[in-house]
Amino acid sequence: IIINKGKTDGIKKNMAVVTAHGLIGKVKTVNQFSSTVQLLSAMDPKNRISAIVQGDTNVFGLVEGYDEEKKALLVKAIPSGVEIKVGQNVITSGLGGVFPQGLQIGKVIEVKPDQYGLNQTALVEPGADFYDLENIIVITRTIAQPSGKDMAGEGEEEEDL
Repeated sequence: IIINKGKTDGIKKNMAVVTAHGLIGKVKTVNQFSSTVQLLSAMDPKNRISAIVQGDTNVFGLVEGYDEEKKALLVKAIPSGVEIKVGQNVITSGLGGVFPQGLQIGKVIEVKPDQYGLNQTALVEPGADFYDLENIIVITRTIAQPSGKDMAGEGEEEEDL
């Protein structure tokens, strides 16, 4: 999708894009006054998002792909020994440096073993409707900067003036 915000509005490549109901994708390209958003449902093998399936213990997986028939995201690389239940919440993990932690992705609707039986794949119903987008939010990710005191080396002291 194309949005009417670009470089002049502070939009940068790889920023997370959400609706009130959950994550929909990331900024793919940025022009002066507009940007292109790649949806989570896009069939791009490089579009992987680190996710957490929330439960008694959090389980990590990767959002990799979309099942057109079931209109569900595929969360892969879930270890086979972990029990995932229908209805569990899936959020971004914050790993990978693109998406902040805690953005809503969706809820588990089905779990199946992968073709080799080593991992599981969870089908996740997205919180956001990719086909009815009216208002979206582009999220800026801030990185904490160390203060001047933290930057002073050992043995150095700041002088009081």
